[in-house]
Amino acid sequence: MATTATTTTHGIAATLLAAACLLPLQAWSQVGFDASYSADFAALQMPMSNFINNSFLNQQAMIDATRPDARRATPPSLPLAPPRTDKNAAELALAAPQAQREKLRAIYVRLMPSYQQIERKLGWPKDDVAGAVAALIAGNYMVMTNTTLSDPLVAAAGDQLRNSASMQALLGKLGADDRRRLYEQSAMLGTFMALAHMSRQQQSPETLANLRDSARKTLALLVGDRVDRLQFTPAGIRLE
Repeated sequence: MATTATTTTHGIAATLLAAACLLPLQAWSQVGFDASYSADFAALQMPMSNFINNSFLNQQAMIDATRPDARRATPPSLPLAPPRTDKNAAELALAAPQAQREKLRAIYVRLMPSYQQIERKLGWPKDDVAGAVAALIAGNYMVMTNTTLSDPLVAAAGDQLRNSASMQALLGKLGADDRRRLYEQSAMLGTFMALAHMSRQQQSPETLANLRDSARKTLALLVGDRVDRLQFTPAGIRLE
């Protein structure tokens, strides 16, 4: 089945670039995607794997949430701890070589306000963990498939996960601190990959290949061997 996506510049990744003056497109040559950083990024191999392996995401819960007959539930009010952007960014940056960690931490910190503007634009609740997880999947999907998802498709995925009984059960087992960590780190990583996708013309073939490999492996950790069946549809994410 063909994936429902668009290659226009009006999708979620394009909006991420314009959402905040923090990271205008021309600033990427100075902030995170200059030639020297691209080489360093290529050496990172799997900047997201450590996050996924050590996070609270559960492959079966994710698969169950995307079934056409998935059980739905009214999202409960699950509080998050106060923001810990710097701490969570620093933890993510540990995946990089030590010499690059501070640079990567600073990039992640600057991405968080851009993501929160997207969160509002898509009509998601503030501090919505399910939406951040959907953004994580979307960012990696765009890199893996070299397609730009539209806002409605990403919004539908977030709504689907938020109303999923399996996802709500998973989040209900976490404490407020852990929900905050999952929210912020998913948002940072999803935004990072969306921006990497939008700046792909500036990347070397080696870096692009590494990004695609990273995205595929990250998605495989979330949905197993169904990664090539992953689709974004108006009804949400589908794996069949």
